Amino acid sequence: MRAVVFSRYGDEGVLELTEQPVPAPAAGEVLVRVRAAGVNPVDWKFREGAVGTDRQFPLALGWDVAGEVVEAATADGPAVGDEVYGMLPLPHGGAYQEFAVLPASAVAPKPTGLSFAQAAAVPLAALTAWQSLDAAHVASGQRVLVHAGAGGVGHFAVQVAKARGAHVSATASPRNLDFLRRLGVDEPVDRTSDGLHTIQPVHAVIDTVGGRTQRESWPLLRPGGTLITLPEPIDETHRVPGINGQRVIVTPDGEALHRISTLIDTGVIHVEVQDVLPLHKAAEAHRTSKTGQVRGKLVLTL
Repeated sequence: MRAVVFSRYGDEGVLELTEQPVPAPAAGEVLVRVRAAGVNPVDWKFREGAVGTDRQFPLALGWDVAGEVVEAATADGPAVGDEVYGMLPLPHGGAYQEFAVLPASAVAPKPTGLSFAQAAAVPLAALTAWQSLDAAHVASGQRVLVHAGAGGVGHFAVQVAKARGAHVSATASPRNLDFLRRLGVDEPVDRTSDGLHTIQPVHAVIDTVGGRTQRESWPLLRPGGTLITLPEPIDETHRVPGINGQRVIVTPDGEALHRISTLIDTGVIHVEVQDVLPLHKAAEAHRTSKTGQVRGKLVLTL
């Protein structure tokens, strides 16, 4: 099968399109013919060596898949021929290839209204948003701030928060403010301005950026609020007493994907795909992802 792998850590130049053996599913797993694979920032961070693994080179890449089940080593769950989408467990990738093995519990039926390319844009980013809002106990009537609300995780987080009845503020570049409004964001904030100082204290912040953004988020929270950080641990030197802080690292969850599928198929959640590229252009997708300027997601097709 065709597969993009890398045999040393480095820039996009280390990516190779190779022929690899088709993996075999173990008990409780399914083998999926991959029609599309999502691209996430963790992909190029893994390629650069920032995400640890105990496996030997060459290493496979990618965690988002959408395709058809071709073998099922489980009595429960998807059957051969089912169209599914799901997320491989971190840190071991394997989505940038023609066949991928996933736990049966990690996949769900593909949303009926989405193409394979659109469906592949969903799992890791939408589950990260879902699990972050769960960790912050976001409920109806609360105020939520999402940093980088037009990005992969961000554009799902703002929509899920709205679906849960929250009042949502979100930061974005000036070109994406209208996009945030179309997603239902109550208060789009130009990240290049001082607009954050105008919003009322929030119950939860979803920080998809880290660094300075994390540090500047603490004063925006009301007492008892929660700061969820995704790209890095909580910086304890800036923690504010009376405010909760937690890092969320996404895990596969087929049941949550079932619920997300319902929100997609009923029009509650819109999936934004900036670009769809063929598998052999994985390096180009990584370069684009690393700019931090992607609206929604990038996808590779096979």
